[in-house]
Amino acid sequence: MRVDILRKRNQKSYWKWIWIGVAAFVAVIAGVFIFFYSAQKPVRADEETALARIDGKVDLKQQDGFYLYNGANGVYYVLTGKNSKSKNIIVWVPKSKKGTVVVKYASDGISKNEAIAKVKQEKNPKKILNVTLGMDKGVPIWEVSYLDSSNSLNYYDLDFETGEWYRAIENL
Repeated sequence: MRVDILRKRNQKSYWKWIWIGVAAFVAVIAGVFIFFYSAQKPVRADEETALARIDGKVDLKQQDGFYLYNGANGVYYVLTGKNSKSKNIIVWVPKSKKGTVVVKYASDGISKNEAIAKVKQEKNPKKILNVTLGMDKGVPIWEVSYLDSSNSLNYYDLDFETGEWYRAIENL
């Protein structure tokens, strides 16, 4: 009789710890989700700001990409998508309301993959970290950040239209 009581207590204790473990696991997963969701909130707000600034002024019917460029000469929001004629376009929206919105067809410049290939060919990076569209002094650019063989951070900017070198910041 005493053995049965102890066995039931142990079973209850066993299930209690399983439920505590499951609850802890769910809490951790929820925490991670909330953390990443919160981290994206400012970027989503910037995207909404850019869309509001061009609403009714730019023929962007379907948006499929967003880049946030933080350059030496200002912050730009860059939207990619299709216009009403289903042509791929890129829209550079300055954060400053004084700046000019620039719209170009994607076919007017090099693609993201072409920018990556050019950097790989010219700089032989160990790892590409990020590729973003930006604007510097009125010139649309691709900014490629990468690590070199000595793990130094580097930025290589390419002219969007020509694909030629625009600027490099190396060994940071």
